[in-house]
Amino acid sequence: MKSDLPELMRRRNLDALMISCPDGLAPVNTAFRYFIGSAHVTHGHILIIRRGHEADLDCVLAHTAMERDEAARSGLRLHNLSQYDMREIYRSVDGDRLEAQVELIRRLFGDLGVRGRVGFYGLDERGAAYLLLDALAKAGFVEVVVEYENDILSEARSTKDAAEVAHIRQACQLTEQVIGATREFLRSHRIRGETLIRPNGEPLTVGDVKAFIRREEASLGLEDAGCIFAIGRDAGVPHSVGTASDVIQLGRTIVFDIFPRLPSGYHADITRTWCLGYAPDEVWQAYSLVQEVHDHVEGMLDSRRPSWEYNELACDLFEARGHPTPRLTPGTTEGYVHSLGHGFGLAVHEAPSMRLKALTGHDAPLPAGSVITNEPGLYYPDKGWGVRLEDDYWLNSDGSVERLTTFDRALVIPLE
Repeated sequence: MKSDLPELMRRRNLDALMISCPDGLAPVNTAFRYFIGSAHVTHGHILIIRRGHEADLDCVLAHTAMERDEAARSGLRLHNLSQYDMREIYRSVDGDRLEAQVELIRRLFGDLGVRGRVGFYGLDERGAAYLLLDALAKAGFVEVVVEYENDILSEARSTKDAAEVAHIRQACQLTEQVIGATREFLRSHRIRGETLIRPNGEPLTVGDVKAFIRREEASLGLEDAGCIFAIGRDAGVPHSVGTASDVIQLGRTIVFDIFPRLPSGYHADITRTWCLGYAPDEVWQAYSLVQEVHDHVEGMLDSRRPSWEYNELACDLFEARGHPTPRLTPGTTEGYVHSLGHGFGLAVHEAPSMRLKALTGHDAPLPAGSVITNEPGLYYPDKGWGVRLEDDYWLNSDGSVERLTTFDRALVIPLE
């Protein structure tokens, strides 16, 4: 969480962090959004500066004049980039745009007292980012520090404070309203044979359902981040989002994985599996096993045992019933095919995770303060079905575990 940053910076010997957001990337630039919250700032730089040995950090948002009012909503100390005469800067470097950016950053750092070892974060096109960081390193006015994985912001974001969890809890509650409304939307349709029918007599499709989901999200103030609504064979491929033209039919599994966000950027991430009218025996058996695994893991969740124990247990239970797993069958595309869970917050997937022991590389537990999913599943695309069950949890710093999602887990949606 943000309160860990002073110690994380001290431990990594970083004097400052620069989090950049090129124009247009703000909605998906989670490192930038971590600090600006719901302020609608589309581009700029955030500077996190460690002053001596003080625990408090100086957090500055460098913004343009036309976004000064939105920048003020961030609550950060402001620094207006429009004070720099870019025409003069371009003339000073003979119109070289890359060198102009280096000179702008040199002046910005000088005015804010940024020096020493500086870590660079945020999103940009890879080539542009490489060339800018290379040019900054060659310019030599700071030491450029980059991190490949487990960077300082990812480590900070792997745990959440109560204010962040309040956002996630609200996102979960609103998302469950969308799930409930979607179930009622499905139930409201007539049936012809095995197919749901729209009022105009045409079959109801996955595309129709997704349009309804987007409307419901908007009505509740949620930002759509896409969703999985996959039926039949598509339900057997975990990240297949569903085929818009597929018709909604009875007895076929529907994997509904929905992960919208609040304007503050914090997501929910919930999955339910449904069958309309009835479920085939094979699907009932698979779903009962998935619920059994889910419940075993839920009962184990804490911030003491190694994080890999959860996924190893899931593999034990699935393998005992004859299902392939990545532990015994690496690369399998049927059975249990993915890891058990992941952290989320400003991104749908972030640290920590519950992987296999062989892929984890350490015995560290899930950290206290982490928000994590628990989402076992079984997938058999060639048989035309898949099932998954996903709920969200907060491992509080006091040792308690709060389930953030409460929507019922009924497999079959009864129809008139």
